[in-house]
Order: sequence, then structure tokens, then C-alpha cells
Amino acid sequence: MTVLSADIGGTNFRLGAVKEDGSIVKFEKIPTSSVFSSGSVLSDLENMLRTFSEGLSFDAIAIGFPATLNRERTQVVQAPNIPFMENVPVCEHLQKAFGVPVLAERDVAFALCYDAEKYHLPGKGIICGVYFGTGIGNAILIDGKPLTGRHGSAGELGHIPVPGCTISCGCGNIGCLEAVAGGKALARIQREKFPETPIGEMFARHWQEQALMEFIDGMAVAVATELNILDPDQMLLGGGVLSMKDFPRALLDEKIREHTRKPLPWRELNLIYAEDEADKSVVGGAIYARRKLNGRNKYEEDIAC
Repeated sequence: MTVLSADIGGTNFRLGAVKEDGSIVKFEKIPTSSVFSSGSVLSDLENMLRTFSEGLSFDAIAIGFPATLNRERTQVVQAPNIPFMENVPVCEHLQKAFGVPVLAERDVAFALCYDAEKYHLPGKGIICGVYFGTGIGNAILIDGKPLTGRHGSAGELGHIPVPGCTISCGCGNIGCLEAVAGGKALARIQREKFPETPIGEMFARHWQEQALMEFIDGMAVAVATELNILDPDQMLLGGGVLSMKDFPRALLDEKIREHTRKPLPWRELNLIYAEDEADKSVVGGAIYARRKLNGRNKYEEDIAC
């Protein structure tokens, strides 16, 4: 089974055709803003998929969105970082357009499916992934199955309210955690505090400055919050922010442990830092799609998504 898999991030749109063995036939990465330009999300998405897949044969489409989806995973409800993406019946439209099964999920769930398999994590128990990119992505696997919640909006770790914060968030609320500890917050700090420093050099040059120390502490609060609530078997951390030049991982680790509940889970805390691979969520989407379409509902033997 070949899966046409897309990872629509708040910053970049990644698209690949992934074969059964996980190899990628074709891969492309472009700015998300260049894809959604007409104001018609479904038309733009269909056109992008058609252009990319010309000459390719595929059996299913998997699309990861930086958004909340309905519980049935057929419709995008709201995407804080992508204009016009609200109440979009993506699966129905694309299944009619391409004549193959279409599976939609949060992009971060694709990343966690990939990482859970790459790091050979057991299918039983609770596995959490927190990915610091444009925002704060969060996915939770329980016995290998992504947690969706009553309305499909579980795992919105980036939208925990921060007391005293008055920064507007793309979700419509004021003072969300990702407004102080996500990639967009880092870009704001760069503009306001260090305008002469390229954003890629922020940690290399300024990680000991108060603004970035507070930013890192906010990241730690996000991770520790989930640790203290769910007490997971495994906690993975990843995303583009952690892969930036000279990111002070030891400081983040220290701050996470500082905020984690004692004596447990602090005493047995095991943090897995996942590599930030360009095609991670594309391959993860294919893993997710194959397992769903193959009807694998047993998680005892291995990772399932």
C-alpha cells in the first residue's frame, strides 16, 4: 500500500508518497502560506495534492493538520495558525476528488506514531509527545491509540491558560501557554528584544538572557503539566525549537524536573529527545493510515496508531 501523506504545519507543508516499507518515493516541503492563498482551503488542498501526485499511484491519503478535528476525524474544526481553516469537511471532499480512503488527524499524532515506532516503545501504557514548533504540539497514545476526547480536542496542551498573560492567541483566547512558549512566541521575542540577531542564532547568542530563560521555563511548565496529570510511561520531546543551534537542552531538562511532582513521577522520569526529521510526520501519517485501514485494533504486540 502506497500512501500519499501530508503534514500541514503552521509554517511548512510537507508532502510525500510513502511505500509499504516506509521508503519515500517523492517528497516536497514548501511554506504553508504558499499553499493556502485563495481563501478556499479545500480547493487549495486538492490542487496541491493533484500537482504533487501527478504520475504517482497511491491507495490512500493521510493528512495531518495543526488543528482541532471532530471526534470522527473527518472535519477540521479550527486551526489557530492557518487562516480560513475552520469547519472544513476535508475527508468527504478529498475522497470524492481522488476516489481513495482519506484519513485526517492532528499532525502531531503522526509525529508521535513515527517516534513511537522509531524508538521501539511498547504499545501498552501511556506515551506522550510534546513538540515545540510554530506552537506547542501535543499527542497522547493510550495503549497505542491516539486520545481524542469527547469532542476530538484532547491534547491541546498549548492552550492551557497562563495567569497574568495578556497575549492574544490564534485560537481566539488570551494568554495561552503557546503564546509564551511556542515558536511564534520565540519570533516575537526576537523582534522585540534581539532584532539584530537572526532567529536561528537566538539560543547560541542569548540563551542566558532573561527573556529566553523565561521562554525555556514556559516550555518546561508545558511538559511538567502533562507529566503531573498523566504520569505517562514514556515522554517524548521534539520539534524545530529543540533542534535550533545550541538550544540549552540541559537547562530545559533541569527546569522540567524542577516543576515535576515529587517523589513521583520525578524520581523515575525518563525524557526521550526525538530527532527533528523533515519527513517524520509524512512517514508517521503513512504508518497511521495503514494501521487504521488494516483494522488493527489490538495493541498488545506492538505500537499501533
